[in-house]
Amino acid sequence: MSRLETAMNRLDAAMARLDAAVNRSAERGDRGRDSMERELAALRRTHALLQEEARHVSDRLDHAVGRLQSVVAGSH
Repeated sequence: MSRLETAMNRLDAAMARLDAAVNRSAERGDRGRDSMERELAALRRTHALLQEEARHVSDRLDHAVGRLQSVVAGSH
């Protein structure tokens, strides 16, 4: 597994833990639930943006590696 995939998996797991924490808080009727839900919504948007950026970077890296491999293969 690449470092990028590992990082994305860790981010996904962290988001799942945050979701669970907000749900537990909502079940207990904790004060500040609305604030936590707003923060979680913002984190979800950031998470989605980071995932998209990670995919874009991964695609660009794959393309660059492919080009380098072509250059190296052509020089032999």
